[in-house]
Formats: sequence, C-alpha cells, structure tokens
Amino acid sequence: MNRPHALALDIGTRYARLVVAAPGAGPPRPVSLRGDIPGEGLPLSAAARGGPIEALREAYGAYRAEYGPPAGAVVVLPRRDAREFAGPATAALAADGCPRVRAIGTAHALLALVRHTAGGTAGAGEYLVCDAGARAVDAARCTLAGSSVLLRATAEETGSSGLLGAELDRAILTAAGLSDDEEGHRRLAAARRDDPGGRRLGLAVDQAMSRPDPFDDTVVYRLAGRDITAGIVRRSLLPLIDAVRRALAEIAAPPGAAEPPPLLLAGGLARLLPLAKQLGRSHRLLPLPGEVDSGYAAAVGGALVAAGLADPGDRYPYAVRISTHSRTAGRPHTEELELSAPGALEPGGDTVFAVRAGRPAEVLPDAAAGRPLRVEAVSPDGRPVPLPDITLPTGSPEGLCRVGVRVAADGAAALVLRPVAAGPETETRVPLGPLPVPPET
Repeated sequence: MNRPHALALDIGTRYARLVVAAPGAGPPRPVSLRGDIPGEGLPLSAAARGGPIEALREAYGAYRAEYGPPAGAVVVLPRRDAREFAGPATAALAADGCPRVRAIGTAHALLALVRHTAGGTAGAGEYLVCDAGARAVDAARCTLAGSSVLLRATAEETGSSGLLGAELDRAILTAAGLSDDEEGHRRLAAARRDDPGGRRLGLAVDQAMSRPDPFDDTVVYRLAGRDITAGIVRRSLLPLIDAVRRALAEIAAPPGAAEPPPLLLAGGLARLLPLAKQLGRSHRLLPLPGEVDSGYAAAVGGALVAAGLADPGDRYPYAVRISTHSRTAGRPHTEELELSAPGALEPGGDTVFAVRAGRPAEVLPDAAAGRPLRVEAVSPDGRPVPLPDITLPTGSPEGLCRVGVRVAADGAAALVLRPVAAGPETETRVPLGPLPVPPET
C-alpha cells in the first residue's frame, strides 16, 4: 500500500486486527499480513498472548516490517485495559517509531464508526454499545451530545476462566466429543469461515431455539468426522447470551425510561446470528454501516480516527473550575476560576491552562496552609458537580504559577501547577481522578 496510511490496532486474546485508512482512499480496510487468518486477523505468538503490550508491539512490528511506519496510529482498548495500558501502549509504539499515536476506548471507536461513515445511523441521544469479544462482554451506555460521547455507565461480563469465547468453543468441542486444543479451535474457526455470515448456523439454531425437537438434531458443522448439531450450539450459546444480558441489565437506564436505547452490537462473537437474534427480541439493534465485519468494527472506527476522518468525541464536554482566594480592599474574596472550557480537554492531550481576561491566569499556591481545594465540573445547566477535595502536596511550588488541568490517555485527570519563572519540567501534578459526568435527571 502507498503511504500515508493511518493504522488502527485492536489486540485480542489470540489475534490482532489491523485496519488502515487514508483520506480519499476509500473505506478503511483490514491489513493483509503474512500468516494472517482471513476474518480473524494476525495470529499472536504464544509469548505475546501473555500481555497486551507485547502483543501490540508484535503486531505493529509485523505491519512495519511489511509496509513501513504509518502516518499515525490509534490503539483501541476495552474499558478494562484503558486505565492500566493506555499510557504504556502509546509509549511502546512511539518508542518503535510510530508517529502521532493515541489510545481510544472501544465504545468511542464503535460510535465513531456509526457517526462518521456514509449512511451513519447514530444521531444525538442514548445508545448501548456492546463489544462481545473472545475475552469478555464490554458494555457501555452512552449519550451523544453534539460532538461529545459521554459514558454514563459501563459493565463487563466474562466467563469463569476470563475467556468467554474460548469457553464457548470448549463447550461446543467437548459436547461433540472433540479435543479442546489448538487444533480443535482451528477446525472450528475454519468451519465458521465456510458459513459466510453464519447464515446456515443462524437459521438452524434459531429453529432449534423455537422447537428443540426435532431441530436440535440438524447438523451445522462436521469436524474430524464428528457432527456438531444445532442443539450442541444452542446449549453452548446460553452462557454467552446470559452474559450479554447481564451486562446490558447492569447499564440499564434509570427507572422511568420508555424503552431501552438502541443497541450497537459488535465484536467477534457478535457474528453469531443466534446471539443477535435473541438480543433483537428485547432491543432495537443499530446496524453497522456498509460491509463492516462486526469483528473488525472497533478497528475500523479506530482507523477513521487515526486518519482524521472521524472525531471519537472523547473530549470532556464540560468546564472545570477551581475555587481561589484573594483579598480585595483588605477583605477575603473567593472566586471560581475556570481551568478549562467545555470541550477543551482531550485524553492524552496537552495541559489546558486557566485564562483570566484573555491572559494566562497566575496563582500563588499555599501548600503550607493545608487547605482543601475545591475542584468541580459544571453541568450544562450550570450546576456544579464536585470532584473529591484535594490538598497540595509538600514540595509544591511557592511562587507564582500557571494553573491548569490535564487528562491522561487513560482518562485520569490532574491539576497542574507550573511555575511562571520555570519550564514544564518543574511543574507539579496533583491527581484528580476521572472527571465526573453530571447526574441524569
């Protein structure tokens, strides 16, 4: 492929899915690499499966060896990994020569896909986003407000071993009297690829769910001389369906909602039509655009972001302010100083510093006073949403400082004090934690 292409990487338990996009070059498309499995991605080595960063570097190394460095990259991370691995993931790719690398969450990548592609189906309002992957079900309830995506509630469900997809395959193989080993999983994956779109499986299992007798005996796959019937798949699917339903119930809207928000279902396990059909009985399913494979959907959304064709909407949409103290005519005075305006803070972006009357605001920290500092977000109707009070640590700057706030790639915010007379290397950062979402009414 000709550069410049932007790259998205979605690292799973057994495979890495890589997608490239470029302005004016047509829709994003999966990367073709030596040894990849059509529909699944690049198999990860046994050593790389032990850790997300090792797997990420292995996948990026394979891409770079064949195509050279991309123009930029996005790493798509599920919620459970974002806090721990967003920073190390971007640092690892930057160290390997990748320019303009950032991390975004799975929900943001999927919503970027349905918001910014031709025929996109998502407008303002509430949505459920569910990524059913080999490891777990990662679900979020989101609000699209203007260009922002707010995560209202999140939930995760997984199997007893922490590998939900592997448990599904194990149940199918065991019930058919086949070995639960690498070869067995490869055979099952190959059988699924021979059923484009899972239509044969979907029809047979749907009939078996309605009438187990006689449709449980319908053969859907034949592996190593053994029949895998609709009944075997039906019974093996029940724990997966229950896991998705539990996750969706955990993120349900507050009581009083007329009906559930539309559901965007993606991930490798979303290819199983019986799962989608069962969920479609209780939720309105939001279609993926075009010919996007559900297993690659998060990576396609990430590639759109990497190429600058989509906005993930993960900028913080509310103002953040802090209470400051001063004296006017000898009298103490409290002022609310805006640290950042709505939409100014981006995960992994630069520090946003307070401005007063068009000039950088300067404050005089007083760590010795031990006085709690009140930091708060401001909801759209002007209500303050407080963060936990903080105190300045010993060793904070003593002279005039610029004051601001920064959000790390994992979503954790920090209050930043930078001495006016010194550079960024002397600044102090006080952790604030995740920025709050105003309560729903």
